Amino acid sequence: MENNANNLNQPADNADVNNILGNATSYLKNIDFNKVPDQLKQFGTMAASKVKGMSTTQKVVGGALLVLGAAYLSKRSGMNFRNVAHMSRTY
Repeated sequence: MENNANNLNQPADNADVNNILGNATSYLKNIDFNKVPDQLKQFGTMAASKVKGMSTTQKVVGGALLVLGAAYLSKRSGMNFRNVAHMSRTY
């Protein structure tokens, strides 16, 4: 019997992950960062510096909480969590 304990963190389908990353990259290429308000730029810089100062454990726990929160909100709204990433394609 094969031990799948090491595969828990691996995505079920690498094609899905590559597709999501490809879509995210294409959306980011279409953003004109010169039109982003200065306050938002300052907030992004401050947030990035705060995350840099966190320990690895804090980053992992924070990421897990973000995923759980997104799953909760998508479930509460009646949406399938896997389809949340695909929703942005229709816009």
